[in-house]
Amino acid sequence: MQSRMTSWGGLWGSLSLMVALLVSGCGSSTSPSGPEQDAGTQVDAGTDAGTTGDAGVADAGTVDSGVPEGAPCEKTQGVCAGAKRAWVDGAYEPVCTARSYGADYEATETRCDGLDNDCDGVTDPATWTEVAPMKWAPYARSVDSLPVEGGFLMVYVDSPEGIQVLRFDESLNLQGTSMIPLDPGFSPVTEAQLLRTSRGPALYFTALHFQTGSTAEGRLVQLDEQGAPIGSPEGVVLFEQPTTQPAARAAASVDGQRISVVWAANISGVREVQGMLVDPAGQVLVPPRVLFQSDSPNLHSPRVMGMGDGNFLVTAYDEGETVDDTRIRLRRHDRELRLVGDERRLSVAFGAIPTLLMMPAKEGGEEPVMLYREPDGHNPRLHEVRHLFAGGTPVTLTSTAWSQSSVLGATMTSRGLQLAWITMGYMPVPGQESGFIYEGRLWGMSPSGVVTDWTPGPAPMPLHRNGEWVLMHELPGHWMGALLMTATTVPPEAYTLHSLRYCAP
Repeated sequence: MQSRMTSWGGLWGSLSLMVALLVSGCGSSTSPSGPEQDAGTQVDAGTDAGTTGDAGVADAGTVDSGVPEGAPCEKTQGVCAGAKRAWVDGAYEPVCTARSYGADYEATETRCDGLDNDCDGVTDPATWTEVAPMKWAPYARSVDSLPVEGGFLMVYVDSPEGIQVLRFDESLNLQGTSMIPLDPGFSPVTEAQLLRTSRGPALYFTALHFQTGSTAEGRLVQLDEQGAPIGSPEGVVLFEQPTTQPAARAAASVDGQRISVVWAANISGVREVQGMLVDPAGQVLVPPRVLFQSDSPNLHSPRVMGMGDGNFLVTAYDEGETVDDTRIRLRRHDRELRLVGDERRLSVAFGAIPTLLMMPAKEGGEEPVMLYREPDGHNPRLHEVRHLFAGGTPVTLTSTAWSQSSVLGATMTSRGLQLAWITMGYMPVPGQESGFIYEGRLWGMSPSGVVTDWTPGPAPMPLHRNGEWVLMHELPGHWMGALLMTATTVPPEAYTLHSLRYCAP
């Protein structure tokens, strides 16, 4: 008897153990106490809900861990698509943060990376800002900008009182304004440029002498990195020229040790472009000499650029008797303004104003490149000419809208050539001052060749005929910045400087 009882007791004990195991297994599959932590996962690294990064991303529960997935997140576009709530501090996030959305998420988008980081359906949104009102619409040749420590300087002339100076940070946010006063005897200022010299920033400007009415002076003013004059704001006189329509430009050498100044001269019917070299203090290194001469009716709009080999590239616009007889003339001059090689003459359409840049050469190093617009017509285009002194021919970069293509902006960035231009249309309004009967759109082309309409809204921008300029700069984080002017008569005449921060990878 005892042996039978022992046998039944052993059998009963084995059955009891099996039942207990089954009950325990069922309970664990329906009532999780939390996910088992992976040895390589941080459940909570103290990441703030509004920051990016994956340091605080937790295991949201997987089939392998036996934990059900979290519910879908609130945001479903961009980098948030398909995101589910992460397990953080023993519970699923009530409101999804970067822990759920992943390392590319940003509560407020700041990156230029081709992603919709804040999941609002807009990728890399552009930002338009009204910077400052202007008293008058400055011409393109009296507006300029320059990178400085911590940001950018901009100068423009919108009154006879002086030259306006604006300071921006590295994101093109306005930090301050000031004015460089001018002697009342000099009015108006027709040219204003910013240069980077070996002594720091410098301002070059050309002004008519009001007391004589027929003498133009070119002056150089040293500035600090904040745009304030070092020494007299009147600067140093570089040249004087008897003319009523001064047109002059300046450029520093790549090392900043020399400054080339060129200007158009019309003396006793002889049409010339003259030039000189000075050091950053304005001391004459090479006195004025003739660089171009012409028997054509017009020889004007000289330009100059410092090249990597220490030479200077000088261009002039030479117009013949008809609009079909128009040339851009190009010459190279060394550090002593001596001619290097042969002159190049490039036939272009009337109004094809050139822009000069140094760009990487396909053979290595850098080479001077000329960009220019082919203006009014049914098929306006923007062209590039490489190998300027080796027979290079124009190559079309892009066609533009059917209207006048304004003077383009261009800059060479760490990622390649960036362009911006305004297609300006003529919109006559009876009784309205002729300068205001224009409107247009802002366009840009990235190094990859993508053309984008950056106009802020579906309607064209109201413009003034002087607003044919766009200043461009590369900003940190692959962003681009542009400065331009709009103008309107409603309310009464108003001119406004705008900035645009945009992404063009």
